Amino acid sequence: MKTYVKAYLILIAVMIFSSLSVVEAQTYKADPDKTVIIWKGKKIAGEHTGTIQLKSGTLEIKDNKPVSGTVIIDMKSLKDTDISNDGMREKLEEHLRSDDFFSVEKYPEARLELTGTERTNGGPVVVQGNITIKGITEPIEFITNMNEYGEDLVFTGHIDIDRTLFDVRYGSKKFFDNIGDAAINDIFNIDYELHMLKVK
Repeated sequence: MKTYVKAYLILIAVMIFSSLSVVEAQTYKADPDKTVIIWKGKKIAGEHTGTIQLKSGTLEIKDNKPVSGTVIIDMKSLKDTDISNDGMREKLEEHLRSDDFFSVEKYPEARLELTGTERTNGGPVVVQGNITIKGITEPIEFITNMNEYGEDLVFTGHIDIDRTLFDVRYGSKKFFDNIGDAAINDIFNIDYELHMLKVK
């Protein structure tokens, strides 16, 4: 009888330990071909929209949420999509890539590194991280939606970024007086659909 009770207690202990054991993190790799990143910049006289390409990215998923990861953006891929005239569109793209804005020859990549996340009951994920643009790193927090498609994951959301924190001052009323209708909003917006593939 004592042997039976002892074996039973051992079995219960094993079950409890198993239920409390930490599930290992699963690695995911970004799919640049499927990922879509759309930017928008506004000014008094209007706005411009365009795209920029994901270069690479990895995420570690644990307890049904990201726990670490890095996403790298190819700044040289920055394009405008709202101007139909080829010459005017190319002029704007060259200006955005210049030292007035993102200095892409000197800083060809932008980077987002996760530092923490929160998720409740399978809802949206609150992401804390560090974003680096033009070699300047600043903290950022935003909300992302995380959805499963088979073994893969898709993250969607919206990010507002203050460009002046990264020494992108052109047309900013913070630094230039009396620019009137030439003023450009300090905040630019990013909408994204990030596709992550499970690493086998």
